[in-house]
Amino acid sequence: MQTDIAKQGSGLKKIAGWTVATIAAVPVTKMVESYFDVSFFTSMFAAVGAWVSSVVSSLGQTIPVQLWFFWVVLIVPSLLGALGVWSFVVKRLDVSAAKAEEKMAYAKARDSIGKLNAVDATLNATMKELEVTRKKLEITESELAEAVAKIADLQTPKVQPLTESHHIVLAGIMIYDNADKPCYVRDLSQKIKFTMVQTEGAVDVLVKRKLVDEYYTNGGRGVSLTADGRAYVLHPDFDMSHLPL
Repeated sequence: MQTDIAKQGSGLKKIAGWTVATIAAVPVTKMVESYFDVSFFTSMFAAVGAWVSSVVSSLGQTIPVQLWFFWVVLIVPSLLGALGVWSFVVKRLDVSAAKAEEKMAYAKARDSIGKLNAVDATLNATMKELEVTRKKLEITESELAEAVAKIADLQTPKVQPLTESHHIVLAGIMIYDNADKPCYVRDLSQKIKFTMVQTEGAVDVLVKRKLVDEYYTNGGRGVSLTADGRAYVLHPDFDMSHLPL
């Protein structure tokens, strides 16, 4: 009994709401018609009012359980379908937003890659320039080393090979050393039939080459073979056949 009363009260509330809406629609319609030509809308509003009146009259009647069940069966799937559509739309929006963010991130990454490629190209160009500079520096160092060697050669000329006169003087000194006699330049010059200038000049060269030692006594300038001098005259290639003794 109380359930029926509650249902009737709820139905009365719905009827009152639809009635107020219908009544409010009439002056609004008239107001619009007074300013605009809304003959098309008037017919539409009339149809809507008729539908509302029919609904209100139907709400005042006792609704069978089967009809309520039909409305529930109709409305619930509709609501579920609307909820599914809304979820799908929201998901599509989320996917679109995610794709937009992914696109922006990809654009930023592509821009960063482009900048890195530019930096890499600049670095490669700099490395090539450094390599060219290094090669030029190596060439300059080689030229400098050659110049230093030439300067050294000019400052200290290479030792010239001994001449036949030098060999004759060495052989004469060796004969005096073999006889364990002092060898004076004056006597040696007479022995090998050289002038004093030739003999003195040859002795000067041999002393600089450290093949001969010199000393001075009352007999004048004396000479003798050094260790290098002895090794030189004892070499198999040393020729004494031309010695005028």
